[in-house]
Amino acid sequence: MAELDDRSVSIGRIFSRAFGVMGNNPGVVFGVALILGAGPQLLYTLLVGTNAALVQQGPFGASAAIGASLLMLLISIVSRSLVTGCITRATVAYSEGRRASFGECLSVAISRFLPVIVVSLLFGLAVMLGMVLLIVPGVMLGVMWAVVVPVTVEERTGIFGAFGRSQDLTRGARWKIFGLFLLLLLVAIGIGIIGVLVSTMVIGFSYTNPAVSLTTSAIVLNLIVTTLASALVASLQTALFVELREWKDGPMEQKLGEIFE
Repeated sequence: MAELDDRSVSIGRIFSRAFGVMGNNPGVVFGVALILGAGPQLLYTLLVGTNAALVQQGPFGASAAIGASLLMLLISIVSRSLVTGCITRATVAYSEGRRASFGECLSVAISRFLPVIVVSLLFGLAVMLGMVLLIVPGVMLGVMWAVVVPVTVEERTGIFGAFGRSQDLTRGARWKIFGLFLLLLLVAIGIGIIGVLVSTMVIGFSYTNPAVSLTTSAIVLNLIVTTLASALVASLQTALFVELREWKDGPMEQKLGEIFE
């Protein structure tokens, strides 16, 4: 392993890089977040109300509701994998001093989305199990494997190798990563509160019956909020990966540019 960079991991630099890639390549970042992130999420919101109506129709309706929910879960997993893959490539390209095209980002995401799906599922199951075991183990696993998905996208480590690589990259910076997670949680809570207030007071949207009350204005608001949240979270996760890798391995310009040639 290369000798550690003298500088320490910086939360400010992570945010700066994340906002930098969003400002440098907004078409790709927000376009991907809208089409592959917010779109499927909106379909899920609509499906919640539809499923509630199906369940009331008896056993057949309940079976249809379960099938639709499983289908939407699969679509959600695939879409999130593609979003992360695209924005990872855009973030790495930004760190190399260039702007990645939509085609380049999508090509990388598609080529890696199966390993990303497997890694995401394993990560989610492990963290969920850890949360059940008194919460602390889940938090520890979440911090330790915080960049396992970007590692899977950008490095040919294999599925289980990605977990080891993420564990290595986060070692020595996990308290700062934990702080970043807390900050993101506060931001998410703030966005959620604003969304609920605007939806209920201005638009009249009801979360108890979204299929009925989801007006055009509410749909637009839902898409905007979800797109911004999806872009921010994916950009911060990949910016964290770049920050950790440069901290451990040195500048990436001459290393990552050769991976997908």
